Amino acid sequence: MIHPDSFYSGNDYPQRQQKSSMWARIKGEIAGPSKIFFLSDRRSFLYGMAASFLLMFAAVGVYATLRGAIEYSQPQAVKLDKAYQSAIREFEELAVQTVSENQNSITNELALTRKEHLHLLDRAIQELKQETNSNDLSTLKRSRLRQLYSLKLKLLQEMIEQGEIEL
Repeated sequence: MIHPDSFYSGNDYPQRQQKSSMWARIKGEIAGPSKIFFLSDRRSFLYGMAASFLLMFAAVGVYATLRGAIEYSQPQAVKLDKAYQSAIREFEELAVQTVSENQNSITNELALTRKEHLHLLDRAIQELKQETNSNDLSTLKRSRLRQLYSLKLKLLQEMIEQGEIEL
């Protein structure tokens, strides 16, 4: 039988310097890596960022495709009305801004009359829009709406011609 004290010889034991370096490495492995987060997990971080950008671009692409498909599926009359309404709305906003800036040169009575007329036209347009939904294709209601927008355009055109609005 082998005796435990005679199993190793004196040369087999580690020296003092070897023991200290061995324990220093053991302590370092137990404590874990002391690297910064970004440097230690760089690859997974970059993969995650690339995946998030791909998902974002895919979501934007799906949204744009669906929006285009919905707009493309609308009848031509609805598309024309929406374009007409948005152009009138933008022109009116520009005209109203310049009217308020140049109001010193206009008589107050005429300016109030024009504003009241524009307000009445707006109210009539809103009432007609409430009666019909945006996809209503009845020609009578659409022609009435176009007439109201035409009156509004004529009023704004008169204001431009008389110099009340400068573009």
